[in-house]
Amino acid sequence: MQQEFSEQQLMQMAQQEEAVLNSKRNFLRKIVSIYQDSERTIASLEEMGKNPEKMYMNLGSGVLIEVEAKNKTNCKRAFAENGYLEEKITQTLKWLEKKKDTSKQQVERIEQDIASSDAKLSDIVSVLRQIETEKRKQFNISKK
Repeated sequence: MQQEFSEQQLMQMAQQEEAVLNSKRNFLRKIVSIYQDSERTIASLEEMGKNPEKMYMNLGSGVLIEVEAKNKTNCKRAFAENGYLEEKITQTLKWLEKKKDTSKQQVERIEQDIASSDAKLSDIVSVLRQIETEKRKQFNISKK
């Protein structure tokens, strides 16, 4: 059984689907940021382990400072808003790899969801264009 929708309903569906699509895209940007942050942190910790002397630490906004780590076996990582956990760097690297893998999987799922929503929106817009074309034809016929 095929369901029929009015033009107004189709417009509302398109607007809703567009809002969902924008929400998914925003969420995707956040997850990609988490993935990239994990990659950068892993690279920094690995570089620190390889370089016995000093290394450059990125403070953000393109600002680097030269630092020397006193302790190259342990680190502290946030686990709550104001809580930190001290653990071996090797454990932190494992945790970061898992976090990176999880975020990569989320990115892949969200990209699939976005493709599905985008296809839905395209279908709705296509139907709306067909309706508009029919309206123009009817208008031109009635003018004659």
